[in-house]
Parts: sequence; structure tokens; C-alpha cells
Amino acid sequence: MLGLRACVLVLCTIVVTNAKFVDYSGHKVLSVTPKTEADLEFLHKLRDDYSVDLWNEPKYSGVPVMTHLRPELIDAVEDALTDNKIEFDVAYHDLQTVIDSERVMNAPSSQAPVFNFGIYNEYNTLVNLIENLAKNYSNVAKLETAGKSYENRPIYALKISSGDGSKKPAIMMECGIHAREWTSVAVGAYLVNKLITQYGKDDQVTRLVDKYEFNIIVESNPDGYVYTWTTDRLWRKTRSRSSIDWLGVCRGTDANRNFDIEHCGVGTSRKPCDEIYCGDRPFSENESRAIRDMLIALGSRLKAYFSIHAFSQLWMTPFGTTKKLPNNYNELTRIGNAGVAALAKRYGTQYKLGSIANIIYEAAGSSVDYAYVKHNISIAYALELRDTGRRGFFLNPKDILPTCEETFDGLMASVEAL
Repeated sequence: MLGLRACVLVLCTIVVTNAKFVDYSGHKVLSVTPKTEADLEFLHKLRDDYSVDLWNEPKYSGVPVMTHLRPELIDAVEDALTDNKIEFDVAYHDLQTVIDSERVMNAPSSQAPVFNFGIYNEYNTLVNLIENLAKNYSNVAKLETAGKSYENRPIYALKISSGDGSKKPAIMMECGIHAREWTSVAVGAYLVNKLITQYGKDDQVTRLVDKYEFNIIVESNPDGYVYTWTTDRLWRKTRSRSSIDWLGVCRGTDANRNFDIEHCGVGTSRKPCDEIYCGDRPFSENESRAIRDMLIALGSRLKAYFSIHAFSQLWMTPFGTTKKLPNNYNELTRIGNAGVAALAKRYGTQYKLGSIANIIYEAAGSSVDYAYVKHNISIAYALELRDTGRRGFFLNPKDILPTCEETFDGLMASVEAL
């Protein structure tokens, strides 16, 4: 198709120029706009045959797809797009420049006395926030460890409730299961901070914290998140070693393809090097097991489940495994629309509402489908935060706090609508 031989993924996807950071110098990101089914198929073939990294799924005509190209593919892919009359423009001319700029903009200040919700924050800073919230607001917050990561980092969960939360209906939210989706983690930090610090001050927060027990995992994949800061900004998976990868060269599993719901089915891969590798068995990952164990512990008290991702501006219901709609889709739509409307009110940000398989892509093994099907949690959603694909994983710092604020608005409105 492109006049190039497919490279060995392990050797050609990235170039490491020092012992610390993966270097994306010369890598380019295109915003490709498919117009026809043939254009969509072309993008799928790019990914399947040439290991092109598509940051969002080629699902609908007219919706741009952020397409990350290694240097050796740039000319051939751009020529092929032009020959096939597929529209594209350049989102990032040099990806490493973007990563370097982001690192500078999000560097913590030694002068900053408080947590900065307007930037992305490193793992240790997040942990300090979580620990301090639990310590300073023990009347409404309790810090628990849902599990340990592959590299033995705690997977923290904050229980937020007034009084004895164990007797109340529960809400669960998990953020950061995909390591490179830093916006999800930023939103998680904002959520717990506002629910805890504004209790007794904000009427809505007080009302909901009195009514429910919120269980929130701010960072579900701590190993992967740390790795994105220290080594490879675009890392998605966990950092485990697969038992079927004999050479040990392809680390990690997509934890959101690792739940026991049609494991290794549609929208997953059995190849350990692939971004959507489902793992050699259900719950092979410490990270997915931690979420499972929280679901089990909360049991029948759990009334709603939210999985927070980035990006695409979508509010999604089950199912990811099939385009068939769930039996209570009307109720899911009613509650979801309340969230979408509230989210849009502050800054005008527009989200699309629909089922995972119909609005983004089919994907088995997700936490949302697992919660909905295996734990009978009838209200379950996956959110894809800002943006729709112009900046992707690299939100402008000026958009981080607004994204947190509007997402909080939407989530609280949906909980109100239960």
C-alpha cells in the first residue's frame, strides 16, 4: 500500500537516545479526516500493517483521527493520503518539541504552597494531595488501598462520605487506567479535592456527600503513569511482564481490555507488543484486579460506576462488546443527558452521548461492561474528556482546569439524576 516494508514493532516504533527518555524527535502527528468508508478502512490498514499509532479510533466519516507517524513513514503516508484524496493537516510537526514544552509547562514550582489544578502533576504530587486530604478532612475522607500495582505501588482509593458511609448507596469512579491520558488523572484529583474540601460549604457537594459514599481511584495505573513521566510520554499500558512474551521485550497489558467480560474479544489483541493487548488471562493485571476487588467489596450498595478517559468528548453507556443497546438504555440516556447538559453549561463544551460500540469502537474486556454485566450495576458510563482531537493527549494548560470544572459539573448532575 505504501511501498514500505512493515518494521519490527519493538525496534521501529520508538528511538531511545539516552537511558531516560524515549525520543520522539522527527515524529509527526497528522489530523486525518476520513470522508468515506474506504478512507476509514485505509486508516485501519495503516495501523494493522505498519503499526501506525492512531490516537483515536477511525469510526465515523468527518471525524478527524490523530495519526502519529514515525519518521520513516511520514513521506509515504502523506503521499498515500494525497493520492487517495484523504484530507489531512499537521497537528504536531515534531512530537518531541511538544513533549519538551509540556514538561516545562507542568514542572512543579518549589514556591507553590498548594496543589496546582491548572497543570498536570507527577505521581508523588498526586499521592501527597490524596494523603493530605485524608489526613486533614478525616470527617469525610478515608484513604484505602484497593491493591498494589505490578511494581508494588499502592492503588489508592478515597472513600468520601459524611457519617457512616458503609450504610449508604455508593458511587464509584476510576481514573487514569490508560497511562498517557493525563487529563483523566487531573480530573480525578479535582473531583476528590472538591468533594472533600467543599463539604459544608457548597450546597450540592454537601447534599451528595450526605446522601452517597463516593469511592474514587484517582490513579488506577500508577506504574504506567510514572513511566509516562520518566521515560515514554505515550505509554498506555501497565508495566507488567506477560508470561507469553518469552523474550520479555513487550511490557504491559491494556488494563481496560483485561476484565472478565468476553476477554480477548472484539477490539483487543493477543499480541503482547500491541497497545490493546488483553493479557494472557482475565485479571492478569494487578490494576484490573484492584478495581474488581473494590466492586466486590461495595456489592449491592454500588448504584453507579464511572470510568474516566481522554480524549474525544464522549459520554458512553455499555456495551463495548456489541452494538446492541442495554435494556435500560432509556434510563442511561436520561441520566447521561443530565450530565452532558450540565457539563456544557459552564464553557459550552459539547459531548456526544451513546453506547461505546456505537459511538467510538467495539472493545471487549472493559471495566464499564464488566461492572454493568457481571456486577449488575445498571448505571455505568465511560467518559472521554477534552478535546475532540486537535491537541489530543497534550491539552493546553489553560484548558486543564476548565476541563476539571466542567467534568465535575457533569458528573454531579448525573449523580443528582439517579
